[in-house]
Amino acid sequence: MSAEHHVSGVVVHGRPERLVAIAQAIGRLDGAEVHAMAEGRMVVTIETPNEAATLQRIHEISLIDGVMATTLAFHHVERLSREDET
Repeated sequence: MSAEHHVSGVVVHGRPERLVAIAQAIGRLDGAEVHAMAEGRMVVTIETPNEAATLQRIHEISLIDGVMATTLAFHHVERLSREDET
């Protein structure tokens, strides 16, 4: 079985007064990074080794206090060869 690398783009809608705290909480999640914030929304990328981990990370973001919605906007899978795994 070959290894995979998943890259996803997620739009997170949150309560404006909680946006900074939400971004900080997302930044503490493994493989998640906030790239932009404005007017109650933020753009987040998630990098994981498999689809299950991607879904888990999206679920974890949705549970953060102040998050109103998470929307998957992009998902890409790279199939890694044995050389890429080392």
